[in-house]
Amino acid sequence: MCIDWLRKIICINKIPKPIGLVDIDASEILTILKAEFPNAAIHFADNDYKTTTKTEMKRFLKDDLVDKNIYISEFYDCDDFSFALMGEVSCQEWGKLPFGILWTEVPGGAHAVNVFIDSSRKVWIIEPQNDKIFQCPDNWTPYFIVI
Repeated sequence: MCIDWLRKIICINKIPKPIGLVDIDASEILTILKAEFPNAAIHFADNDYKTTTKTEMKRFLKDDLVDKNIYISEFYDCDDFSFALMGEVSCQEWGKLPFGILWTEVPGGAHAVNVFIDSSRKVWIIEPQNDKIFQCPDNWTPYFIVI
């Protein structure tokens, strides 16, 4: 219960609301994601979203604490990191962003990361274990996305 309370305090008070929000709807997000990941199954929770800049997402990641968690194979691993960051972004101030979880085949197996579309309609991968933001590598094969 204390951890939930602390997470609410961090999101609401420490990480200010994103600036420069721009409307985007699920059909446009689907078009963007299908162009980038044509073979991925894509699911949405909402119909309407608001996006912001990559710079604002970097600001959020600088202040969130998910990357401070310790990786423990099969206990707190890549999917747990991506779920935790999705939870942090899902707070009231940031929750309308086109932000989700992406599962992909990578060399050597599968991996879960986060995905974000910025206000210029560019798709970014976020590695929640270290807060790196990058474009999807050519040797990754995304197969499932939840926004």
